[in-house]
Amino acid sequence: MNKCRDLFEVLEGRTPSITPYTILDWNMERAITSDDLAKRIKDDRWKRLLDMGLTIRHHSSPVKVIEHGVESAVEEKTEGNNLFRIETKSTPIGSIRRVSRNGWRQEDWVKTDSDYKVRQWIVENTELVADFDAVEKAEQVVGEHGFVALTGHGRWLHRTPMMTLNIDYLGTERFCMDLAMDKTELFDLCSAQEKLFLDEQRLIAAGPGRYVVLYENITVSMLGPARYADLMMPVYRKAVDIHEEANKRVMVHYDGALSLIADQISDAPFHIIDSLTEAPEGDMEYQRCRSLWPDKVILANINVDQYYQPAEILRQAVIDKRNRLGKNAVAFEISEDTQTNWQQTIPVVLGALQELD
Repeated sequence: MNKCRDLFEVLEGRTPSITPYTILDWNMERAITSDDLAKRIKDDRWKRLLDMGLTIRHHSSPVKVIEHGVESAVEEKTEGNNLFRIETKSTPIGSIRRVSRNGWRQEDWVKTDSDYKVRQWIVENTELVADFDAVEKAEQVVGEHGFVALTGHGRWLHRTPMMTLNIDYLGTERFCMDLAMDKTELFDLCSAQEKLFLDEQRLIAAGPGRYVVLYENITVSMLGPARYADLMMPVYRKAVDIHEEANKRVMVHYDGALSLIADQISDAPFHIIDSLTEAPEGDMEYQRCRSLWPDKVILANINVDQYYQPAEILRQAVIDKRNRLGKNAVAFEISEDTQTNWQQTIPVVLGALQELD
């Protein structure tokens, strides 16, 4: 069994000998850096699973940013049982701040019209710097155990401009309200963000590696099909064109409800749909996905709750999912939460996939 050959066959849209099963690096007990991952690979608990056929997706960014004219500060304080983290960015035209409590967002960066302008100033004064050595190190560490997924400077915050505003800067309420009202400041910032985003894609395209991931985490109900077509698809086309010219393939992290845009996804330029999940997290059954998107690579995430079923039920669930997806251009992933019983359940999944093939 050549597990990595099968994984690359899938990523290229072909049919593997055995359906691969891949884990994202941060799900290996938060192996976020290449040094962390190197330790996990040597850990007997993980080495056993890798020897059984588990593969790894390791993330690396060939991009660093310099925010010229920006002073960044972080303050942490404890109030009762709560730990508050206050991040501030100060510029010549004003400051913005973000606050979290016990790791959960309490206050987003952009709260007022003037905050939009500060964020736009930061974007327009950001310099991108190549860090190709980081990718080469990542590829050396992952070695024969998997592949490297290229991201932007935010690693898993690497997304298209509108999703960056939604998830990372505005939050749900303000994003939905300002988008509905066609707020000028939102679109001005999005335009600046798009220029920086496309410059970043050109820098990624110029470096090593083949697979680029956009961590969209899209909630389609916030946009609707018309907005998706107008605001998202043109950016996908521009970004994918950049990467295809550099012989790279693009995946989008779509782990939620997609039925509202299922037809548009059929015509979308990206090559791979990542973390595709059935109900209750998603809203499409795998057989419909494969029917609508015959040319897309599908990296399927097994619902976390299924890992807590008896082993035979988990085994049958995996077999059923694979049968409905088919074998061509399909792999399974641990791409969301890691099941606490991973040492017992990963072998069950691997065994089911090997039994199928």
